[in-house]
Amino acid sequence: MGPENNLNGWKEWSNYVLKELERLNGCYIRLDSKIDILTKEVVILKVKAGVWEMIGGAIPVLLALGIYFLETKM
Repeated sequence: MGPENNLNGWKEWSNYVLKELERLNGCYIRLDSKIDILTKEVVILKVKAGVWEMIGGAIPVLLALGIYFLETKM
């Protein structure tokens, strides 16, 4: 049959293990690229939220300044 029955079938299992590692590596690469895309989208959303926060904070300040200048002119 060969040397110790082909090492108790390890030759077949080694091929299976290698194929499985290649498959998992492909999955890892796809997930890594998707995580990169999601990270970029989160950064974009944070910037947009910051801009809207700044606009929202500026509105009361502008209203207060407008009221102040209207009262001082009267």
